[in-house]
Amino acid sequence: AADVIRGRRSAVAFDGRTPFPRDRFFSVLDASRPRPGVPPLDVVPWPPLLHLLILAHRVEGIPQGIYLLPRSRRGASLLRAEIGHGWLWEDVPSCPGHLPLACLAREETGTLARVLSCHQDIAADSAFSLGMLAEFEDTVGRGAWWYRRLFWEAGALGQLLYLEAEAAGFRGTGIGCFFDDEVHRLLGLSGRRFQSLYHFTVGKGVEDARLSTLPPYAHLAGR
Repeated sequence: AADVIRGRRSAVAFDGRTPFPRDRFFSVLDASRPRPGVPPLDVVPWPPLLHLLILAHRVEGIPQGIYLLPRSRRGASLLRAEIGHGWLWEDVPSCPGHLPLACLAREETGTLARVLSCHQDIAADSAFSLGMLAEFEDTVGRGAWWYRRLFWEAGALGQLLYLEAEAAGFRGTGIGCFFDDEVHRLLGLSGRRFQSLYHFTVGKGVEDARLSTLPPYAHLAGR
């Protein structure tokens, strides 16, 4: 764990070829569902308010397509009610029964991921990319400070994805530039019941020879 935490890096590019192992993919999704006392999501003291819209490009044994993972039963009900009609809502073969992963559509997703992420290749060249859909309107209605708390939860989820990718021999990176209106249009979301809050992508990293990588906490050497 210490090596994974200290060695975690953000990818600058992906190879666009290497598939992500199917069982590891399910393990990552399972880890995104919080459990008491299990870091890093145990730092979030409220029930999950963010849910994962997944664009799977290269996952072994999983058809390319658009998938949805609600992280709570309440979220699953809300998403079912809010997302536009015409989606498959199919169970995913070989997916563990306790994971509520649904296939919304089977289609090529690389181009879609690139467009949604401000035309960045890193979203298309990955194994999978995702957007975090927040239960927005009801949450911020409790008080303005909940806006910041939603981003805390997104940050904790992002750190989890970084560490899970690293542990699997892959790399992850957060995507700060994305078209939230296009995400909403894709899903048929209207109003502010849900908001696309943060995006992330995981794949086989490509090292940039122009950059130097130092050991973790190298600036503390000798102290």
